[in-house]
Amino acid sequence: MKARHIKQLLKRYIAGQCTPEEQLLVEEWYRRQQEANTAYTAPSAYPEEDVLLQRIQQPRTAKRVTMPVSTLLKIAASLILLLGAGYVLQKLWPSATHWQEAVAQDHPLQLRLSDSSVVWLNAGSRLRYPDKFNGPQREVELLTGEACLNVTQDPAHPFIIRSGSIHTRVLGTIFNVRAYEKLAIVQVTVQQGKVAVQADPVQQLAGRQVILLPDEQLTFYTQQQNWKKEHRDATNISAWTSGRLLFNNERLDLIAMQLEQTYGVHITFADNTLPAYRITAGFEAPDSLNDVLDALSLANKLHYTIDHHNIIFSKQ
Repeated sequence: MKARHIKQLLKRYIAGQCTPEEQLLVEEWYRRQQEANTAYTAPSAYPEEDVLLQRIQQPRTAKRVTMPVSTLLKIAASLILLLGAGYVLQKLWPSATHWQEAVAQDHPLQLRLSDSSVVWLNAGSRLRYPDKFNGPQREVELLTGEACLNVTQDPAHPFIIRSGSIHTRVLGTIFNVRAYEKLAIVQVTVQQGKVAVQADPVQQLAGRQVILLPDEQLTFYTQQQNWKKEHRDATNISAWTSGRLLFNNERLDLIAMQLEQTYGVHITFADNTLPAYRITAGFEAPDSLNDVLDALSLANKLHYTIDHHNIIFSKQ
């Protein structure tokens, strides 16, 4: 908003020509400013402060109305420019959000959020979260990797986790999210409760929503811009939180990703059909990399070669 528009707003206020919504916001700002002992120095182009004060202190006969959210936002945007961003942010709006980033290195990491929700991050995963939740919803972002969340129930403040091109909205539940940077898929699997998964507005699936119940999994294919829901054992999916690796009809590229993060290796495929190859297997944390590779290869007719930390899977 330009200075002449700000000047016109204050002139309308002093003349008693503001809408009830504008009147209430100006008065609330001025009272809070006086309570904070903050001196307001009006630019010479604006009405003088003492005139504004006299107008505020006059008895009011106008009825206070309940303002629509859209009207409030328009007036608030104008007042931000009028009153100065620093003061408005400190006095009229919630305190600024301070974001932090948690990184799980070579083993899973457990994290407790400010609302007592618990997040497990798989090895090699990164989560962005606020040090304190503000506003009507609680929001975090899985930058890459895999997370299992036990969300504290708070219906008044829905919990949202963003992961790539989708976001998952919950009230209180336990669920698993996979969003590895290398893979062209995002997966959400529910263990307890219920979640709603929705694509970002810019995506082809914008506006569509999928509800997931316990032991249901949604796979979002980022390149094809479509998704698929299927029944899965959610306990197996999140077994990594207790140090186990349990795979039940799991894609080989997802298994390879977990092995890379767990054992610090790099895995590729000699055949472009192998990433979607389905595997069923289970391993405990103490199992060595060679034991895991031998078991996977023997049970699924695969062959592997190792060159230092590089592993190549191929068909037998």
